[in-house]
Amino acid sequence: MRKNRFLIFFMIAFLFNVAASFAHPVTPTLIVERNLDSSMFGVALAAMMTMYFLFSPLWGKLCSYMPTKKIMLICCSGYAAGQIIFGMAQSEAVVVAGRMFAGIFTGGCFVSMANYIVNLCGEDTSSRGTNLVYLTTIQNVGSAIGYFIGGMLGLISVETAFILQVICLALSGFLCNLLCEDDTPYKVRPDHALQLKDVNPFSAILGARSFMTPMLALIFMITAISAIGQNSYEQCFNYYIKDQYGMSSAYNGMFKAGIATLTLLLNGTVALYLQQKTDTNKTFLYILIACTVLTSTVLFDPSRYVFIAVYIIYSSVQVLRLPLLQMLASARSDKTNSNAVMGFYTSMNSFGGIFGALFAGLIYARGAKLPFILAFVTYLISTLLGVVYRRNYRKS
Repeated sequence: MRKNRFLIFFMIAFLFNVAASFAHPVTPTLIVERNLDSSMFGVALAAMMTMYFLFSPLWGKLCSYMPTKKIMLICCSGYAAGQIIFGMAQSEAVVVAGRMFAGIFTGGCFVSMANYIVNLCGEDTSSRGTNLVYLTTIQNVGSAIGYFIGGMLGLISVETAFILQVICLALSGFLCNLLCEDDTPYKVRPDHALQLKDVNPFSAILGARSFMTPMLALIFMITAISAIGQNSYEQCFNYYIKDQYGMSSAYNGMFKAGIATLTLLLNGTVALYLQQKTDTNKTFLYILIACTVLTSTVLFDPSRYVFIAVYIIYSSVQVLRLPLLQMLASARSDKTNSNAVMGFYTSMNSFGGIFGALFAGLIYARGAKLPFILAFVTYLISTLLGVVYRRNYRKS
């Protein structure tokens, strides 16, 4: 029965992640068609990620009080409403407002999905690790397929992509609440009622002091700094190929289809091997090194085709980073704080995304390759922190 429950959950998670990416490939077109400032491709995402960062710990805390499937229903509905505002925007202010509103709920979607697995797997760390890899694979393959579909929908119109996205996001929340298992019996409910201070996003962030350790702090630092590189590279590439190469949203979609295929292959082989056959406290460093090497190619001013090929390979490899860091954080939590740890992990991922997207948008005008150089530098710093973590792990 448990396997069937996870199967249904993974199918819904796939639908959600496909839908969540419908708008990404058409966002550059929206900016150009509506005569918005070019920095909006980064600033708008940074606005969303700021709210994502502030509210992810809150959603993590709420997962201890409410069934996660209820949180998915609330957050998918809120995300859909935010995308309605974004899709109708005719000015920079409305774009930012729509993205901020969506960001309040986006973090809750990802926090609740991770917590659903952590709670149902309980003390079975092997099953937890395997299913977190499956979830990350679904998220990234679904996202890549969503890019492809969104790019094709963009050939019809920007509005078409947004309309279908809103419908599918709302449907994901409804199906999760209807079909997924209530995880309440599998988690420890707090011994006090939810208080006003608990719904303060800053209070939830400060509450991390109750479970923070030096090793967890290193994991969260690596997560946040590498997320700067990921978002700087990703968001700039989408706009870069439109601005510099004149490629339509369909090309972005086709690149993502290639990434989806390679991601599925790597997650089904390399990721599972690392998770099941190696000590991930050591081997996660190899993935950071690979990302650093791949992003460094921009320093050598590659041709268009090499630039695109490296992007496809890099995008597939960097996906391996996410479940490994998530597993490291999860392994250093227990039943009493696992929901809060997962919420803080998601918050750190979005914290890095804020600066990655914002810096990419702001420095692009000074040099189209600068965001890619920023990605290389941040991955290099993450790798050095990874060396420190591995050294401390060996000592302990």
